[in-house]
Amino acid sequence: MDEPRNKQDLQLEIESLREELQYQVQANDELLVYKQQLDAILNNAPVEVYLKDREGRYLRINKQFEKIFGVKSDDLVGLLPTDVHDPELGASTRNHDLFVLNSGKVEQREELARLVSDGQLHTLLTIKFPVFNDDGEVDGLGAIVTDITERKQMEETIRRAQKMDAVGQLTGGIAHDFNNILGIVLGNLELMKRVVSKDEKALSHLEAAYKGANRGKELTRKLLGFSRTTTGLAKIVSLNEFIEGMKDLIRKSPTVSIDTKILLEEDLWRVKIDPGDLEDVILNLSLNAFDSMPAGGEIVITTANQVIDENDVHSNPQAKSGEFVMLSVRDNGQGMTPEIRKKAMEPFFTTKEASKGTGLGLSMVYGFVKRSGGHIKIDSEPGVGTDIKLYLPRSYEEVIPEEELSLEVDLARGDETILIVDDEQALVDVAVSYLEDLGYKTVSVQNSSQALEVLKSNKAIDLLFTDVIMPGGIDGYELALAVHELYPALKILISSGFTKKHEGYVDVESKYYFSQAANLLNKPYDRYDLATAVRRVLDEEVKS
Repeated sequence: MDEPRNKQDLQLEIESLREELQYQVQANDELLVYKQQLDAILNNAPVEVYLKDREGRYLRINKQFEKIFGVKSDDLVGLLPTDVHDPELGASTRNHDLFVLNSGKVEQREELARLVSDGQLHTLLTIKFPVFNDDGEVDGLGAIVTDITERKQMEETIRRAQKMDAVGQLTGGIAHDFNNILGIVLGNLELMKRVVSKDEKALSHLEAAYKGANRGKELTRKLLGFSRTTTGLAKIVSLNEFIEGMKDLIRKSPTVSIDTKILLEEDLWRVKIDPGDLEDVILNLSLNAFDSMPAGGEIVITTANQVIDENDVHSNPQAKSGEFVMLSVRDNGQGMTPEIRKKAMEPFFTTKEASKGTGLGLSMVYGFVKRSGGHIKIDSEPGVGTDIKLYLPRSYEEVIPEEELSLEVDLARGDETILIVDDEQALVDVAVSYLEDLGYKTVSVQNSSQALEVLKSNKAIDLLFTDVIMPGGIDGYELALAVHELYPALKILISSGFTKKHEGYVDVESKYYFSQAANLLNKPYDRYDLATAVRRVLDEEVKS
């Protein structure tokens, strides 16, 4: 039989129970604070968070989960993913759950889901992790779900931009070789015209061949327009004045049932662009719009001043913040699918029949906008139409009035000695024929090393005429710089069918470097182009 406890022992027990009760109350208060803090974190997190039991049934979800999937926590507890989501997403989520529950490993996956919040498909990155009990056994799982749709779109945009850059380099290289071939063809055809000038039948055949070669020249120009990264003959212009001057041409729709509207913002900022390229761009976009509306419709050309802020840049990695002039060409035609829209600016991609386009139109537009320092945005939806917006940076330079140019009927001639440097012998032959017919004396070599040897031994050379891309390790620009150091008074003219190399010299401080880059004679050139360029360089002062 237990001995009765004395009063002191009872008092000690009561004190102990009171302390334990106070500890429990304090612990409960702390747990409540922790719970409130956890609730605040979970429900204000910009990501979806949920917990599941050992069977993979929902135990708890946060507010973000409720928002994007349109469910309430009380309605979800105890259910499996297959009870909540559409069959495809439910099966994918369940499979992911089982892997984590059975393996006890952290696993992340990407999956597509249509969200109730906007009804659109989103890419979700789900990281799931096991939850262990005191015995070290998997007792459930937790998950953090992040919407990475915007990030994936930005990555895709960057990949496309990199792809376009790579294609631009490739097309530029092809264009260089093709320009050499065209130069040989066009040059010999021009020389043949003079030989058979009295044979009308032969002349008609030559004229047909000449026209065909000129079509190839135009095709190559478009290729180079896509691959160039700097402007050619950039000028300060007003898009409004430019479009006003093209109104009649723009409105000549092949379909009478197409209505063309031109809405120009007053006090439009000026831009610095190549006017020739801009004309091609406007005509190309207009024709594309016409083609998309075979049964008729409306095309609207709009200009506006727009300020691009950091939020716009965030959503479009190719854009830059600042002040821009926006040119929009919008139609209500057939529109493009997302797949076509992604490929629309790639060279040679076209949805038109083979006889109705080369597929170089939008790629040329892309090249123009990029080298003008701007960016492009395409909004299009099948059955709704297409809106192509070009953003060109505002120019703060003053407009310098152009001097009137007098047209010379006769070709410029001379009697100076010209050293021709080009590894394409057939093209050298054409240049020699052109120049000697104009009264010049010529010496020709095939590479830079040979050119330097000739200059050492022949002091009578008045002009070095060199191609840019040549074998032997020294290109035309490097040759020009070396020759200028050795013979500062010697005149130099550089020619190329691919402008990529000279763009690296444009920003060099030396006026001489800049003049060489800016005065490039583009291939393929004709007799007039060569005569004019040679005479201009011979008559101007050498820049230091």
